[in-house]
Amino acid sequence: MAIIISIGVFMYYVIIIFLSLTLSGCVTSPVYNPMQVNMQQEILLNESGFKAIREGMTMDQVHGVMGDKLVIGYALESPQSSGYKPLTIPNPYKNEAVKGTNYLIEYYIEAIRQPDGIVSDNELMPLIYKDGKLIGRGWPLANTLRSPHSQA
Repeated sequence: MAIIISIGVFMYYVIIIFLSLTLSGCVTSPVYNPMQVNMQQEILLNESGFKAIREGMTMDQVHGVMGDKLVIGYALESPQSSGYKPLTIPNPYKNEAVKGTNYLIEYYIEAIRQPDGIVSDNELMPLIYKDGKLIGRGWPLANTLRSPHSQA
């Protein structure tokens, strides 16, 4: 009887050890890898800056809040190093003077919706200035000002 109990206890420990080893292979790494991002996941950028800016701010004030560079990832400094360096792009990403007006539109990256290495319009947030002051944001206003028959 004692042999049967000790075999049962032994099998219990074997099963616990087996399950522990099996499940330990399921641990995920907390390191962000943009190549493993779910294609449906949206990555927000410049979010805190967009929350802090207000209409009426000067372009210099907006630039002070938003910064002149945006970190979009990190790259290994060298194969011999374990350090990483930031990968940056200009912030704003691009700008456009509206022909024949005193409007300027700056385009900031708002989100990465498709991690494909291409910045498309649906990933940008236009900020619109008139005479150097922020008057609004968003595509409806930008498209109104950019249209050839704009009366704004």
